[in-house]
Amino acid sequence: MSDTTIMDYGDYDIMLPPSMYAQWSEMNNIFAVPKDNMVGTNDLDNAIKLLEFKTDEDLKQHIVRKDFIEEVTGAYYFRFMPIWSKNEIAYAQSKGFLIVNIPEQKVEIHTISPGIYTGNIENLAILDPEKRVFVLEIDEPNAEVDGFDKILKVIRFENNTFTVLAEHPAGVKTGVYTEPWFFYQKKIFIYNDSTTKIEVYDENFKPTNHQLAEVFNRNQVGFRCMKEIAIHPTLPFALIVERGKPATKEQLAAARALPAPADEKAVDVIYAEVKRRTLYLFRWNEPDEKKQMVPLISIAGSFWKSYNPADRYSHLTFSPDGKWLVFRDGTMRGTNADSERNPVFVAVSIDAKNPLLLGKPVKLGYAMRDGALEPKSTAWTTNPTAFIMCDGLVLYRWNLERYRQPNAQKVKMPPGATDPFMK
Repeated sequence: MSDTTIMDYGDYDIMLPPSMYAQWSEMNNIFAVPKDNMVGTNDLDNAIKLLEFKTDEDLKQHIVRKDFIEEVTGAYYFRFMPIWSKNEIAYAQSKGFLIVNIPEQKVEIHTISPGIYTGNIENLAILDPEKRVFVLEIDEPNAEVDGFDKILKVIRFENNTFTVLAEHPAGVKTGVYTEPWFFYQKKIFIYNDSTTKIEVYDENFKPTNHQLAEVFNRNQVGFRCMKEIAIHPTLPFALIVERGKPATKEQLAAARALPAPADEKAVDVIYAEVKRRTLYLFRWNEPDEKKQMVPLISIAGSFWKSYNPADRYSHLTFSPDGKWLVFRDGTMRGTNADSERNPVFVAVSIDAKNPLLLGKPVKLGYAMRDGALEPKSTAWTTNPTAFIMCDGLVLYRWNLERYRQPNAQKVKMPPGATDPFMK
């Protein structure tokens, strides 16, 4: 086992090193599987495989099913899901949807969006695992907005066939913004940016109610635009990333009509406001209305004091057991020239006894090899709880359970000590 070193910088820690596993062949896709200490991939040997982390150096491959289609991987749009079943995994492959039974080594292949001019599956979620009811987002091209119309379809899969139960529009996706949608407690939530409110639907897309939406819609006065939302798997709270609304053609035209150099300054101000983010702790069952929507991080400051990712964080994800949050921080460059595409990963413990639920941030590192360009995919494992990142060739594994182990080497850094992940 690799020795784990934890460097204490006061307001945050650094945990080193990750375990690394080189595959020596291209691998971009990894995904969660219902097997302890494993992730899945469909990138090796034209097969769906389970990758088992035997030690900090050794990775064992298990074939689930091989050569069941001509191209198990390839130039497709793959979208993977977190664990939703004890035996099955499911993922989208451009216009298709695959359900894989691991013990039975059985693969179902469904064409959801047939035809050249139909859209791809861009997002997916499970509404009812027992009934195998999913919601899939199909993005249909829309030339008028230079983007896509998002269509949600609720689909039930049974007896190797599927039935579309209902469908509903979910806004427009462009190159600069898409209104998020999500599921919670077998209901579908769609954020409407024109009203800055959340709409709630049942699996038949009939309007319904939920306290999450009711509380958010009461608190959204002054809220600008929802960029991202991550709902905790067991506790009734979420983290919401707010940003400025996308710049309109009229705003930009008015700014550019100003005389130089005021025109450039005005455009910069518009885009700075679009970029400016605020992270909120959102608790819909909190009786004190002043504590329901609490700002945690902004360019003005951070409740973590000296550690402030400001407006350069993204991809918030909770561990399956709900004990950890991981996100990407693009403010720390290290030796990487492009911090947005080569971010530092940061883990935060979840503590129900903490008034704001979030513990001390732990920088895990960017861990990108030379020549790697951005993380290709990430996934969680269970038993142990570990966060896995794939950079296209190498897997990086952070076993977060080692953070609290008594044999971890803990070093208190002196004031002014250099943080290796800062510029």
